[in-house]
Amino acid sequence: MKLQHTVYHENNLEKPYIPQEDFYNDRENVFVVADGVAHDLVDGFYPNPSASAKVAEIICDTIITELTDTDKELGDLKKALWLANDKVRIYNEHTDLYRNRENNGYTIGAAVLSVIIIKENRLLYAVLDDCFFSIFSNDLVDHPILKSYVENSAKYYNAHYDWSRPDDRKVWRKEFRNNTQMIDNKPLGYGAIDGRLGFERFVQYGEEEISNGDLICLYTDGFIKIMKDINFIKSIKENEFTMDTLTQISNYTKDKNITKEKTCYFIKYLD
Repeated sequence: MKLQHTVYHENNLEKPYIPQEDFYNDRENVFVVADGVAHDLVDGFYPNPSASAKVAEIICDTIITELTDTDKELGDLKKALWLANDKVRIYNEHTDLYRNRENNGYTIGAAVLSVIIIKENRLLYAVLDDCFFSIFSNDLVDHPILKSYVENSAKYYNAHYDWSRPDDRKVWRKEFRNNTQMIDNKPLGYGAIDGRLGFERFVQYGEEEISNGDLICLYTDGFIKIMKDINFIKSIKENEFTMDTLTQISNYTKDKNITKEKTCYFIKYLD
Protein backbone atom coordinates (compact mmCIF):
# COMPACT_ATOMS: atom_id res chain seq x y z
CA MET A 1 0.00 0.00 0.00
CA LYS A 2 1.22 3.47 -0.89
CA LEU A 3 -0.36 6.80 -0.06
CA GLN A 4 0.36 10.15 -1.62
CA HIS A 5 -1.14 13.18 0.02
CA THR A 6 -1.16 16.94 0.21
CA VAL A 7 -3.09 19.26 2.50
CA TYR A 8 -4.56 22.65 1.69
CA HIS A 9 -5.50 25.18 4.35
CA GLU A 10 -6.74 28.74 3.94
CA ASN A 11 -7.96 31.15 6.60
CA ASN A 12 -11.17 33.16 6.29
CA LEU A 13 -10.62 35.58 3.38
CA GLU A 14 -13.69 37.70 4.07
CA LYS A 15 -13.03 38.12 7.80
CA PRO A 16 -9.25 38.06 8.23
CA TYR A 17 -9.57 39.16 11.86
CA ILE A 18 -10.95 35.72 12.79
CA PRO A 19 -8.10 33.50 14.06
CA GLN A 20 -7.47 30.11 12.50
CA GLU A 21 -10.09 27.68 13.83
CA ASP A 22 -9.47 24.75 11.46
CA PHE A 23 -6.80 22.32 12.61
CA TYR A 24 -5.45 19.13 11.09
CA ASN A 25 -2.92 16.42 11.81
CA ASP A 26 -1.78 13.04 10.47
CA ARG A 27 0.46 10.16 11.47
CA GLU A 28 0.72 6.46 10.60
CA ASN A 29 -2.02 6.68 7.94
CA VAL A 30 -4.42 8.40 10.35
CA PHE A 31 -5.75 11.75 9.15
CA VAL A 32 -7.93 14.16 11.11
CA VAL A 33 -9.44 17.59 10.51
CA ALA A 34 -11.39 19.63 13.05
CA ASP A 35 -13.35 22.84 12.61
CA GLY A 36 -13.82 25.13 15.60
CA VAL A 37 -17.38 26.45 15.94
CA ALA A 38 -17.57 30.21 15.42
CA HIS A 39 -17.91 32.43 18.49
CA ASP A 40 -20.02 35.50 19.08
CA LEU A 41 -18.25 38.82 19.42
CA VAL A 42 -17.30 39.74 22.98
CA ASP A 43 -17.36 43.48 23.74
CA GLY A 44 -17.36 44.12 20.00
CA PHE A 45 -14.38 41.93 19.18
CA TYR A 46 -13.92 38.33 18.09
CA PRO A 47 -12.33 36.28 20.92
CA ASN A 48 -8.61 35.94 20.28
CA PRO A 49 -7.31 33.50 21.29
CA SER A 50 -10.36 31.52 20.27
CA ALA A 51 -11.57 28.79 22.62
CA SER A 52 -12.97 26.87 19.65
CA ALA A 53 -9.59 27.03 17.94
CA LYS A 54 -7.98 25.49 21.01
CA VAL A 55 -10.68 22.81 21.14
CA ALA A 56 -10.03 21.91 17.49
CA GLU A 57 -6.31 21.67 18.23
CA ILE A 58 -6.91 19.48 21.30
CA ILE A 59 -9.11 17.14 19.25
CA CYS A 60 -6.57 16.69 16.45
CA ASP A 61 -3.59 16.20 18.73
CA THR A 62 -5.40 13.84 21.08
CA ILE A 63 -6.78 11.59 18.36
CA ILE A 64 -3.42 11.29 16.61
CA THR A 65 -1.58 10.63 19.87
CA GLU A 66 -4.08 8.08 21.15
CA LEU A 67 -4.15 6.13 17.88
CA THR A 68 -0.38 5.92 17.57
CA ASP A 69 0.92 2.38 18.16
CA THR A 70 -2.58 0.85 18.35
CA ASP A 71 -4.38 -1.61 16.08
CA LYS A 72 -6.29 1.40 14.73
CA GLU A 73 -9.67 -0.30 14.67
CA LEU A 74 -13.04 1.36 15.31
CA GLY A 75 -12.85 0.58 19.01
CA ASP A 76 -9.57 2.48 19.25
CA LEU A 77 -11.09 5.38 17.36
CA LYS A 78 -14.11 5.57 19.68
CA LYS A 79 -11.85 5.61 22.75
CA ALA A 80 -9.78 8.44 21.24
CA LEU A 81 -12.88 10.57 20.66
CA TRP A 82 -14.08 10.03 24.22
CA LEU A 83 -10.70 11.05 25.59
CA ALA A 84 -10.60 14.12 23.32
CA ASN A 85 -14.01 15.19 24.63
CA ASP A 86 -12.85 14.79 28.21
CA LYS A 87 -9.76 16.90 27.57
CA VAL A 88 -11.98 19.55 25.99
CA ARG A 89 -14.22 19.48 29.07
CA ILE A 90 -11.23 20.18 31.30
CA TYR A 91 -10.06 22.98 29.03
CA ASN A 92 -13.47 24.62 28.71
CA GLU A 93 -14.13 24.58 32.46
CA HIS A 94 -11.17 26.94 32.88
CA THR A 95 -12.32 29.52 30.32
CA ASP A 96 -14.31 32.71 30.94
CA LEU A 97 -16.58 31.88 28.00
CA TYR A 98 -17.64 28.64 29.65
CA ARG A 99 -18.11 30.24 33.07
CA ASN A 100 -20.37 32.88 31.46
CA ARG A 101 -22.12 30.46 29.08
CA GLU A 102 -25.65 31.02 30.39
CA ASN A 103 -25.38 34.76 29.71
CA ASN A 104 -23.26 34.89 26.53
CA GLY A 105 -25.38 32.85 24.14
CA TYR A 106 -23.55 29.64 25.12
CA THR A 107 -20.61 30.62 22.91
CA ILE A 108 -18.23 28.06 24.42
CA GLY A 109 -15.32 26.25 22.82
CA ALA A 110 -16.58 23.54 20.46
CA ALA A 111 -15.56 21.79 17.26
CA VAL A 112 -16.67 19.18 14.74
CA LEU A 113 -14.34 16.69 13.11
CA SER A 114 -13.65 14.00 10.57
CA VAL A 115 -11.12 11.19 11.02
CA ILE A 116 -10.04 8.45 8.64
CA ILE A 117 -7.72 5.49 9.12
CA ILE A 118 -6.35 3.76 6.02
CA LYS A 119 -5.37 0.08 6.43
CA GLU A 120 -4.55 -1.73 3.20
CA ASN A 121 -7.81 -1.63 1.21
CA ARG A 122 -9.91 -0.58 4.23
CA LEU A 123 -10.85 2.92 5.28
CA LEU A 124 -12.27 3.37 8.78
CA TYR A 125 -13.91 6.64 9.73
CA ALA A 126 -15.55 8.80 12.37
CA VAL A 127 -17.46 11.93 11.35
CA LEU A 128 -19.15 14.72 13.27
CA ASP A 129 -20.63 16.92 10.59
CA ASP A 130 -20.23 19.37 9.10
CA CYS A 131 -16.75 18.01 8.55
CA PHE A 132 -16.83 15.17 6.04
CA PHE A 133 -14.78 12.87 3.84
CA SER A 134 -15.31 11.71 0.26
CA ILE A 135 -14.00 8.83 -1.82
CA PHE A 136 -13.81 9.35 -5.57
CA SER A 137 -13.25 6.16 -7.56
CA ASN A 138 -13.04 5.89 -11.36
CA ASP A 139 -16.70 6.91 -11.78
CA LEU A 140 -16.01 10.13 -9.82
CA VAL A 141 -19.20 9.61 -7.79
CA ASP A 142 -18.79 10.94 -4.27
CA HIS A 143 -19.28 8.19 -1.68
CA PRO A 144 -20.21 7.13 0.94
CA ILE A 145 -23.45 9.01 1.60
CA LEU A 146 -23.28 10.47 5.10
CA LYS A 147 -25.99 12.12 7.17
CA SER A 148 -26.08 15.91 7.49
CA TYR A 149 -27.34 16.43 11.02
CA VAL A 150 -26.35 20.11 11.02
CA GLU A 151 -28.06 20.92 7.73
CA ASN A 152 -31.27 19.06 8.62
CA SER A 153 -31.56 20.72 12.01
CA ALA A 154 -30.64 24.15 10.67
CA LYS A 155 -33.57 24.08 8.25
CA TYR A 156 -36.01 23.86 11.16
CA TYR A 157 -34.04 26.23 13.35
CA ASN A 158 -33.80 28.95 10.70
CA ALA A 159 -37.54 28.77 10.10
CA HIS A 160 -38.42 29.18 13.79
CA TYR A 161 -35.61 31.15 15.42
CA ASP A 162 -33.74 34.41 14.83
CA TRP A 163 -29.95 34.00 14.87
CA SER A 164 -29.51 37.71 15.62
CA ARG A 165 -30.99 37.15 19.09
CA PRO A 166 -28.51 35.86 21.72
CA ASP A 167 -31.22 33.78 23.43
CA ASP A 168 -32.00 32.05 20.13
CA ARG A 169 -28.32 31.36 19.48
CA LYS A 170 -28.20 29.82 22.94
CA VAL A 171 -30.99 27.43 21.95
CA TRP A 172 -28.97 26.22 18.95
CA ARG A 173 -25.78 25.72 20.92
CA LYS A 174 -27.20 24.39 24.18
CA GLU A 175 -30.44 22.60 23.31
CA PHE A 176 -29.90 21.40 19.73
CA ARG A 177 -26.19 20.61 20.11
CA ASN A 178 -25.57 17.17 21.62
CA ASN A 179 -29.30 16.70 22.25
CA THR A 180 -32.14 15.10 20.31
CA GLN A 181 -35.26 17.24 19.89
CA MET A 182 -38.40 15.38 18.81
CA ILE A 183 -40.26 17.84 16.57
CA ASP A 184 -43.25 16.72 14.50
CA ASN A 185 -42.26 13.13 15.33
CA LYS A 186 -38.84 13.67 13.75
CA PRO A 187 -35.55 13.71 15.68
CA LEU A 188 -33.50 16.86 15.24
CA GLY A 189 -30.14 17.78 16.72
CA TYR A 190 -26.46 17.69 15.91
CA GLY A 191 -23.19 16.88 17.59
CA ALA A 192 -20.00 18.73 18.43
CA ILE A 193 -17.24 18.10 20.90
CA ASP A 194 -17.55 20.72 23.62
CA GLY A 195 -16.90 18.65 26.74
CA ARG A 196 -20.52 17.67 27.30
CA LEU A 197 -21.99 14.23 26.83
CA GLY A 198 -24.40 13.59 23.96
CA PHE A 199 -22.01 14.11 21.04
CA GLU A 200 -21.60 10.34 20.69
CA ARG A 201 -25.13 9.81 19.33
CA PHE A 202 -24.24 11.95 16.31
CA VAL A 203 -20.85 10.44 15.45
CA GLN A 204 -21.02 8.47 12.22
CA TYR A 205 -18.63 5.51 12.37
CA GLY A 206 -18.03 3.06 9.57
CA GLU A 207 -15.75 1.29 7.16
CA GLU A 208 -15.36 1.51 3.38
CA GLU A 209 -13.41 -0.53 0.86
CA ILE A 210 -10.96 1.46 -1.26
CA SER A 211 -9.31 0.58 -4.56
CA ASN A 212 -6.19 1.45 -6.49
CA GLY A 213 -6.30 5.02 -7.77
CA ASP A 214 -9.05 6.25 -5.44
CA LEU A 215 -8.89 9.90 -4.40
CA ILE A 216 -9.85 10.42 -0.77
CA CYS A 217 -10.70 13.90 0.47
CA LEU A 218 -11.00 14.79 4.16
CA TYR A 219 -12.30 18.31 4.73
CA THR A 220 -13.97 21.00 6.77
CA ASP A 221 -17.15 22.74 5.61
CA GLY A 222 -15.32 25.31 3.49
CA PHE A 223 -14.71 22.53 0.96
CA ILE A 224 -18.23 21.11 0.81
CA LYS A 225 -19.21 23.14 -2.26
CA ILE A 226 -15.90 22.40 -3.99
CA MET A 227 -16.44 18.64 -3.66
CA LYS A 228 -19.46 18.94 -5.96
CA ASP A 229 -17.35 20.18 -8.89
CA ILE A 230 -16.52 16.98 -10.76
CA ASN A 231 -14.17 18.72 -13.21
CA PHE A 232 -12.11 20.03 -10.30
CA ILE A 233 -12.02 16.60 -8.65
CA LYS A 234 -11.06 14.92 -11.94
CA SER A 235 -8.15 17.30 -12.38
CA ILE A 236 -6.85 16.69 -8.86
CA LYS A 237 -7.27 12.92 -9.21
CA GLU A 238 -5.48 12.61 -12.54
CA ASN A 239 -2.45 14.82 -11.85
CA GLU A 240 0.54 14.41 -9.58
CA PHE A 241 0.65 16.36 -6.33
CA THR A 242 3.09 19.27 -6.61
CA MET A 243 3.22 22.89 -5.49
CA ASP A 244 1.21 23.61 -8.61
CA THR A 245 -1.63 21.58 -7.06
CA LEU A 246 -1.84 24.00 -4.14
CA THR A 247 -1.70 26.96 -6.51
CA GLN A 248 -4.52 25.42 -8.56
CA ILE A 249 -6.68 25.02 -5.46
CA SER A 250 -5.95 28.56 -4.31
CA ASN A 251 -6.84 30.01 -7.71
CA TYR A 252 -10.02 27.94 -7.81
CA THR A 253 -11.27 29.14 -4.42
CA LYS A 254 -10.63 32.75 -5.36
CA ASP A 255 -12.29 32.41 -8.78
CA LYS A 256 -15.36 30.86 -7.14
CA ASN A 257 -15.30 33.43 -4.30
CA ILE A 258 -15.23 30.71 -1.63
CA THR A 259 -14.07 32.82 1.30
CA LYS A 260 -14.77 30.57 4.30
CA GLU A 261 -11.87 29.10 6.20
CA LYS A 262 -11.17 25.74 4.63
CA THR A 263 -8.97 22.69 5.06
CA CYS A 264 -8.71 19.52 2.97
CA TYR A 265 -6.44 16.51 2.82
CA PHE A 266 -6.20 15.13 -0.71
CA ILE A 267 -5.02 11.51 -0.53
CA LYS A 268 -4.31 9.10 -3.40
CA TYR A 269 -4.49 5.42 -2.57
CA LEU A 270 -2.20 3.12 -4.55
CA ASP A 271 -2.23 -0.63 -3.81
